[in-house]
Amino acid sequence: MNGRAADSGRRANSRAVNGGAVKAVICLGAFLSNLSAGMFNIALVDISADLGIPVSSAQWVVSIYLLVISVLLPVMGRLGDIRSRRRVHNAGLFTFALGALGCALAGNAAMLLFFRVIQGIGASMYQATNMALIVSVFPQEQRGRALGLMSTFVAAGSMAGPGLGGFLIQWFAWESNFWLLAAIAAVVAVLAQRWIPRDTEVSGGRLDLGAALWFAVCLSTLMVAVDLGGRTSFASLPVLLLFAASAATAAAYAAKQRHARRGGGAAASAAAGGLLFAGRYVAIGIVITVVTYMAAFAAQLALPAVLRMAGAEPAWVGLIMIGYPLALVVTAPLGGSLADRKGPLGILAAGLTLMSVTLLALGLAAPALGAAGIALPVVLLGCAMGMITSPNTSIVMGMAPKEQLGMVSSVLALFRNIGMMFGTAAGGLVIGGESAGRGGSYAAVFLVCAACVGLACLWLLQTFRGSGRKRLRESAR
Repeated sequence: MNGRAADSGRRANSRAVNGGAVKAVICLGAFLSNLSAGMFNIALVDISADLGIPVSSAQWVVSIYLLVISVLLPVMGRLGDIRSRRRVHNAGLFTFALGALGCALAGNAAMLLFFRVIQGIGASMYQATNMALIVSVFPQEQRGRALGLMSTFVAAGSMAGPGLGGFLIQWFAWESNFWLLAAIAAVVAVLAQRWIPRDTEVSGGRLDLGAALWFAVCLSTLMVAVDLGGRTSFASLPVLLLFAASAATAAAYAAKQRHARRGGGAAASAAAGGLLFAGRYVAIGIVITVVTYMAAFAAQLALPAVLRMAGAEPAWVGLIMIGYPLALVVTAPLGGSLADRKGPLGILAAGLTLMSVTLLALGLAAPALGAAGIALPVVLLGCAMGMITSPNTSIVMGMAPKEQLGMVSSVLALFRNIGMMFGTAAGGLVIGGESAGRGGSYAAVFLVCAACVGLACLWLLQTFRGSGRKRLRESAR
């Protein structure tokens, strides 16, 4: 009865508000966050020249944005549940606009990175709450369409980022990207205040700031270690200490969580037992998410910068790089449909294989291909990602216990951002090596990414032999 009453309340609420307007402002926010993540890959060379910093340092304009989002996603999601999802979402849009405005006016690298952090805080606020707002505002029969529309805007943001960024730099300056983001975000924030209805479900409670701090220290030290290692040496004492700090923080937090579960009594043991059988299947899905987003984002960051350093025009580079999201948008629905008919395992393994082979080709042959020749591997990477995302999500969500679907969904979103963050670090190694005349880093990064994706594919096939394949068919039913 309670479930039917809640859904009836949502249906009445959806009639009382402008559903189309609500979807528009939420989808525009999702579009902005992905647009902002991708449009600056082409601008790194220009930012480096204007601010007088190495290109490898300029890549932190991308890295720090993704790092902040990854660290704060769980915090902002919980804050929305406690306080108000609408309030957190709309405040995030205003914060994002403020950060973009500050970036446009920044006169040095320190100010640029500071306001990029502000922008990342804002993006984490509305990324963490947009899907929950759709679920709370729209009745069940309308949610799928609304969530699908939001996914389309996410893909459109990724697709528009490289091309739009390249064209703006070609005819204006890199600051124009931030001016555009600030203007659109401010307009969307005002419209969101007007059209998104107030929350009807607030859980109360408190934030676990201790866990957020552990997570922030672990990710931040890891990112700084990778960046510093690329500039100096991975065998240097500061880099080794940073890696050790990251590993120690992760191990200590894992031990703390195990202790908390043991102290939770029978209920905690039952919850842990519910995940025990499905845990390794969920784990392989998370690993695939991380390594594929890492590889794809490394290519999206490194290739534009390398082409720009070779003398290619920004608009031409943007046109080449738009092939990745365009191929993804075309391939993803086909891959999802094929996975529905034939099962997700085969199409997922094929996508991983295609991505591994394409990365291998980039590592071995890309420097000799030139700008036009790189267009084909970029498109193939997009096709591979389109074949991977939907089947992988289907496997993970199908294997997860039903009472933990929300948690697993948020974990997948978090690890997508972590994969993108690692990808920017790997792309930064390529950029740093190329700008310093060390061409070997280019091949090394892409070959390592190819190996990671290939090993993930082998692990997938090994995991789903026998009982895993049977369980996959049962979860699909």
